[in-house]
Amino acid sequence: MQRIEDPHHPRGYRELRSKAEMRKLLNRKIVEQNRQCAICEVAFTNYNDIVPDHIDPRGMGGSRRDDHPENIRAVHFWCNGEKGSTREY
Repeated sequence: MQRIEDPHHPRGYRELRSKAEMRKLLNRKIVEQNRQCAICEVAFTNYNDIVPDHIDPRGMGGSRRDDHPENIRAVHFWCNGEKGSTREY
């Protein structure tokens, strides 16, 4: 995990994770979410269908993406595709 100082972020920093670190975080999120998609709330049936979703989207900040655990949730890849780069409130 790489910590990047960012005075514009509420925490004062952002986190960037490698693919391996993101997969570990995603595994933890799957358990925390009772093995259900955070968007459609349907149970996961295939591990390969699960992807990380940025609550504050990467596309809304591009280089300002934040892989902090509070900003990540586990979702189906098709739910993430339908959501796109929008914020859900």
